[in-house]
Amino acid sequence: MRFRPPGTKTRVILLSLFLHVLLHISAASRALPRCSADDVGGEPNGPAVRTQHLVYRQQPPRGLKVYYPNGWEQTDQRPVLVIFRCNIPFQREHFLKLGMVVVKPQLAPVNSGQLPNLSLEEIAHLPRPRNQVEDAKSVIRFLRANAKQLGIDPDRVVSTGTSGGGDLALQSTINTAFVNAEDDVTISSKSDALILFCPAFDGIDIWFVKTATLLERTKAEASSFLPVIQRFVQNTTDEYAVPRDHRAELITLAATVGRQEGIADAEVERFQQVLLLFNQRDWQLLHPVADALKMSASRILPAAQLPPTMIMFGDRDHLVQYQRAFVDRAKAAGKEFELKIFAGGGHSFMTQPAFEAASTREMESFLTRHHILPIL
Repeated sequence: MRFRPPGTKTRVILLSLFLHVLLHISAASRALPRCSADDVGGEPNGPAVRTQHLVYRQQPPRGLKVYYPNGWEQTDQRPVLVIFRCNIPFQREHFLKLGMVVVKPQLAPVNSGQLPNLSLEEIAHLPRPRNQVEDAKSVIRFLRANAKQLGIDPDRVVSTGTSGGGDLALQSTINTAFVNAEDDVTISSKSDALILFCPAFDGIDIWFVKTATLLERTKAEASSFLPVIQRFVQNTTDEYAVPRDHRAELITLAATVGRQEGIADAEVERFQQVLLLFNQRDWQLLHPVADALKMSASRILPAAQLPPTMIMFGDRDHLVQYQRAFVDRAKAAGKEFELKIFAGGGHSFMTQPAFEAASTREMESFLTRHHILPIL
């Protein structure tokens, strides 16, 4: 049998179908940009999980990883669990089995550990904590804007995180100070529920030095440095002291000033001990006081509304005094939330075998009470 080429009419129909499919694929790609192809992931020796890498912002480029539960279809309306910063495979797998879509976003690469090795000029060009707040809000907006393509319910978005990730989950809902210029602000960045593990609330109270404390210590232990204190900090009338340089540089400067002013070596050494108040990682050089105040959860909470919220931490957490202080301030402001304190739990307690199952049960029960679960 000889091959007969298709006629003109047939060729036109085939070309039309090809272009239709091509345009459909192109439109889908624009609506939901990918940074890599879909793949099948999961923990080593664990069940295979379908995942997808997507771009939620172009400038600066930011991506996220989506984990889909078994049986997921694009026409679904699944609740979605967004995990900020931490990685808890036990919880992720548990909620995937319950049918939730799980999202792990990439955020601005803030790294305070590198600061002591960088110049002040280099530090000035690094991503800042405020950029992570912007990213967290962008992620929630992206998920809602693309809910149909992702098969998720835009009214059942749950945010969680541990330590700074817990604070970011809260910031995405209550912070109004920081917004990325690319964001469509007509789309809400507020989560429908929050689950906050060991949150590092009010970082300004944790890491920053109050000017009154600095002056009191200096007066009591090295009073000869009071007349020259502004060689070490930018202002003595603000609530928080802002260092002029790296902590190590200030300690070296103290020795130089001591020689210039004829201050006894013993007093110089005492002042150098006072300067150790400034965080060893030079956090304040990266995180301006003005930004930190606008990210202080207890300071911005009174003007905000909380969705259903659960806070969990351990009574042996090194941040427990700050967590309890936040809880007290939130209650005083009339905010309602659920609180669970785990006896014997330290920081990131939920990653330890003794607490994994119990903390996950609390989380599941909370989501069930607030109609996020079961899957409808």
